[in-house]
Amino acid sequence: MELKDQYNRIADYLRIGVTDRCNLRCRYCMPAQGIDFAARKDILSYEEIIRLAEIFKQLGVNKVRLTGGEPFVRKDIDILLKRLCHLFPKVHITTNATLLTEHIPLLKELNISGLNISIDSLDKDKFLLITRRDTFDIVMSNILLCIQKEIPIKLNVVVMKGVNDMEILDFVAFGIEHNIEVRFIEAMPFNEDDGNKDVFMPAIDILKLISSEYPSVSKIENGPVSSSDIYNIDGQRVGIIPAYSRTLCGFCNRIRLTPQGELMTCLYSTQGKDLRALLRNPEISNDDLIHAIMESIGAKKKDGFKEERLQEGTVFRSMTTIGG
Repeated sequence: MELKDQYNRIADYLRIGVTDRCNLRCRYCMPAQGIDFAARKDILSYEEIIRLAEIFKQLGVNKVRLTGGEPFVRKDIDILLKRLCHLFPKVHITTNATLLTEHIPLLKELNISGLNISIDSLDKDKFLLITRRDTFDIVMSNILLCIQKEIPIKLNVVVMKGVNDMEILDFVAFGIEHNIEVRFIEAMPFNEDDGNKDVFMPAIDILKLISSEYPSVSKIENGPVSSSDIYNIDGQRVGIIPAYSRTLCGFCNRIRLTPQGELMTCLYSTQGKDLRALLRNPEISNDDLIHAIMESIGAKKKDGFKEERLQEGTVFRSMTTIGG
């Protein structure tokens, strides 16, 4: 059984938002005061997540990624990790790495498929400016510890013009030095009052800047469902994610489960299918859930531009409520 939409794209990659809470306040993601976080009762329990995960596996999903908020903020997250690693061949996590230290032995034991670590500056003071939290040293320490323990990692850098774009080449050099992939992400227009639109730097300009220092940079074929354009620089992979330009949007194989149990078929959706209500209805069977999921996937729009046209306004929900 496959999750196929009306454009014959197969959704086999599920991103699971386990919490909307985060211990950072990154300026491109949420306001300084935070957001109205969901009450505990409104967040899917681990048992509810596992029930849905088993259904998604039955429907052909073979890769999951835990996101947030910050996944490691949630209590006893290791319990969920163990069960998901038993279910799926590929389990990834997106994290800010501030709470990673105590979990590294388990991640190594589980042979975790990969960590995407968000870090937007290699400068301690600028890191504080962007995240509004003084945690640079622990993040960098955990990045280096993961490298030492041979846990596969990638670094995610949200590029903001005039804020950290002058560090792009520093990040490329860091990736080459440590043999890890760095991925530069276009800023999306969350939280208009924070000015994300004013700092937007398109993927093409990011590439031009990299090419100015590394003229031998060449594009690598990365498959039809990749979210990033991958480039080779002296044998090292560097990625650029056109999150807002959406040049790769039409090939998307991703679906998202929000912390509150909404199934989102697109990052640009304004609302999704409420699976939590179905899960908590004792009269709803797994077959009913399968029907609801397949119906939702079948209605997936061609790309994010079509989704965006359906909503009012130009500012999207905070990434922490969507699940990345």
